[in-house]
Amino acid sequence: MGLRIIQISDCHLFADPGKTLLGVNTQDSFQAVRDKVRAEENGIKLILLTGDLSQDHSEAAYLRLAEMMKPLRAPAYYVPGNHDDQALMARIFPRDNILTDKQLIIDNWQIILLNSQKPGAVEGLLDASQLKYMQDCLQAYPEHHAIIVFHHPPFHVGSEWLDNLCLSNSEEFWQIAPQYPNVRMVLLGHVHQEHKSTMFNIDCYSTPSTCFQFMPHQKNFMLENRPPGYRWLDLQDDGRIETGIKRVAKYVGTFDENAKGY
Repeated sequence: MGLRIIQISDCHLFADPGKTLLGVNTQDSFQAVRDKVRAEENGIKLILLTGDLSQDHSEAAYLRLAEMMKPLRAPAYYVPGNHDDQALMARIFPRDNILTDKQLIIDNWQIILLNSQKPGAVEGLLDASQLKYMQDCLQAYPEHHAIIVFHHPPFHVGSEWLDNLCLSNSEEFWQIAPQYPNVRMVLLGHVHQEHKSTMFNIDCYSTPSTCFQFMPHQKNFMLENRPPGYRWLDLQDDGRIETGIKRVAKYVGTFDENAKGY
């Protein structure tokens, strides 16, 4: 099977566990996804939480996230999204099985976690320190297959409104990453949908949100009536990656077909 990794993204939890966002109780929806992971996945090596973990960037939301992740047992590592408070996260974590490492070396793989949060903005930015960190990690383990993880996609996903909110300096990222032939994949959040792009022979994937999903290929914001889910990945010794999406059985909450944003 290889090394089994789980990606969970865009949970948008609140301090108030009863609060809803666009018709979805985000805690209930996250719990449904968490329970599916727990029921269906064995031998998880680690979990990647790819940003927007809290909607109100509250301490209570992050503490509840840690509590709800405990039954999965596997170590979990995170990157911040535009809705997160990274300074608060740094004070709260590590806690339980949510850890703060940003370079993971596992067998002949390395996973590099970057911060694409641009302060005060929805769009992302990998600043000079993050790009240098990525290069340093890749140079330190040139024989290891690499996965790079951050929140904002460094390309357009085909929805005009969302393409304005992607990584604002994507060209700088793509000037560096393809120089390292062992970069096998980029994993992303932010898109609230299953998406794949291949850039410079590097496969880039986003995953469904644990709450609501964005309708793909739209000029303006629109939701898609599909259940929440997660991504699984199997990392093979030879650098191959098998991956797919699993969703819960039904939409969790009330679908808001007239949603215009949040």
